Amino acid sequence: RALQAQINPHFLFNTLNSIKWMSVMSGTEHITNTITALGRLLEISMNKVNDVLPIEEELENIKKYLYIQKIRFKDRLEYEINIPDEMQQYQIPNMILQPLVENALLHGVTPKCNGGNIRITARKQGEDFTLFVNDNGYGFPPEILSLIADGDYSRIKTHAKSGIGLLSTHNRIRHYFGTPYGLTVRQSDFSGTTIAIYLPIRQ
Repeated sequence: RALQAQINPHFLFNTLNSIKWMSVMSGTEHITNTITALGRLLEISMNKVNDVLPIEEELENIKKYLYIQKIRFKDRLEYEINIPDEMQQYQIPNMILQPLVENALLHGVTPKCNGGNIRITARKQGEDFTLFVNDNGYGFPPEILSLIADGDYSRIKTHAKSGIGLLSTHNRIRHYFGTPYGLTVRQSDFSGTTIAIYLPIRQ
């Protein structure tokens, strides 16, 4: 099973590469760009889950993910990434933002007829910093909010896809940095959702 788990992503990655070059040869630039972005995200997912990388690189991966989503949502999806240059080299676990951005798409963009907006920002606080993922959607469903209100993310792992993403991100942060750090839902109502990731500064 372990060998098969390694072979399948490589097969998919190589197949995407072949399709990409077919699209290059046929002059379909938008298809080439989409496949290139997807191939890069697949390549990242094949790396060790415990790898860390600078925020700058994580944001480049998020931009690729959002580029693909823009193909689907078109004008219904707007996004803004605003993180100060001096914070760009802080080290974070690889792919901790993607589940939160996916959650923002699920609860903040998809349900709204006119779409929505996703913002990624950061704030430094002494020796620590916080990453924020905000959307202007309708918030989590009430049943999910009731499960995460006490901060026990383990209770939501079997209830919803969004809960699994929150739990995974929260646990990975604590695995790296200890119990003072992790993920919290700062706000989730009809004006939108704000999820905060509390991390130590590592360069």
